[in-house]
Amino acid sequence: MNEYTHYYHFPREKWRELEVSKDQILTQEELEQIRGLNDRISLSDISEIYLPLIKLIAIQYHEAIFIHGEKMEYLKKKEERPPFIIALAGSVAVGKSTTARVLKLMLDRWFSKTREVELVTTDGFLYPNKELERLHLMDKKGFPESYDKKRFMDFLVELKNNKKSVEVPLYSHLTYDVLPETRKLSNPDIVIVEGINVLQSDPDELFFPSDFFDFSIYLDAEEENIERWYLERFFMLRETAFQDESSYFHKYTDYSEAKAAAYASEIWDTINGPNLKENIERTKYRADLILRKGSNHLISNVYLRK
Repeated sequence: MNEYTHYYHFPREKWRELEVSKDQILTQEELEQIRGLNDRISLSDISEIYLPLIKLIAIQYHEAIFIHGEKMEYLKKKEERPPFIIALAGSVAVGKSTTARVLKLMLDRWFSKTREVELVTTDGFLYPNKELERLHLMDKKGFPESYDKKRFMDFLVELKNNKKSVEVPLYSHLTYDVLPETRKLSNPDIVIVEGINVLQSDPDELFFPSDFFDFSIYLDAEEENIERWYLERFFMLRETAFQDESSYFHKYTDYSEAKAAAYASEIWDTINGPNLKENIERTKYRADLILRKGSNHLISNVYLRK
């Protein structure tokens, strides 16, 4: 069976025809500020890929608002519609963080800041390193069992129950650990939830995170390309963020290039690669939309669920 049978397929050249506006919603300077280390996203990607996507999300958002209003009128209730939640999934190093930041900034612009748009990453819902060590899961960090699933589900339930102030745990990529402090979301209209685990399910649970999403996106690429991007990013970080003595990975700056390469490859082969194959990639076809990247890091194909 063709896995994409229930999707409309748009090659890049067809997808970009959906939005013919010449208005540039972001500047080159803004794009540089939010672009990931080795992500090759450009202004042409913004106009050809992301602008049609933002318009599609806006259509879905307004439709959800309309349906909620009609339902409340019929039920004779006066409850506000809960936040519109967008999920963004995909492998480590595929470019999720850049895509999430682009979506947030473009949605802010699209709605002229009349809607409160928040971005949440699921890294904060990992167990702290101390707990992972106690559970002997440090070598499984990023696998489903390394996340506090109850805390994540409670967060989604609170959002969908219109709780006025919802706490979000924070994560530091510098210290490679969950931070003790949190931040609060106050009545957001749209929430982007980005993480490798957002579309995963647990047969032992009554609900899945995807039960709470209004629109979901999977960022896809061939594994060999993702591995190459991961290794490229590792060496870029080794020359930048890892130089900070407070970085969890600072010790690897003293490694020879060959030893550092061997270490990064081992991490991919034992953690990120297996997690991609066993858990992350299997969630791809649960997404409403799949953005498929080519070897040059640029999106070449878009698949939209029928």
